[in-house]
Amino acid sequence: MESLGQHILLDLYNCKNADKPWEKLKDVFTAGLNSGNFTVLNDHHHTFEPHGVSGIFILAESHLSFHIWVELGFVSLDVYWCGSNCNEQQLINIITNFFEPEKLDYSFVQRGQFED
Repeated sequence: MESLGQHILLDLYNCKNADKPWEKLKDVFTAGLNSGNFTVLNDHHHTFEPHGVSGIFILAESHLSFHIWVELGFVSLDVYWCGSNCNEQQLINIITNFFEPEKLDYSFVQRGQFED
């Protein structure tokens, strides 16, 4: 069965670097996306007071969205893409190496499955 897209949900618990400023987070996400052969078209974020940040990267392939709860050290990511040229494992490796979570939950879903 062929699918149109792939979708991963990634929850990172007790992260060491959840408190970094947007500029550093943007660098890490961008490096991960580039390493995984994703094409970044644009990004947008909102920093919450007193802490926390949510954002989205618009990709030629679809999107990466994230939410960070600094006070909990929790990072939630949602990555959806179409096509077969992307390497999500490269992206995941860079992100998890940066955040250094104590626990990681990962879900993978095939989207838009059509019979051949």
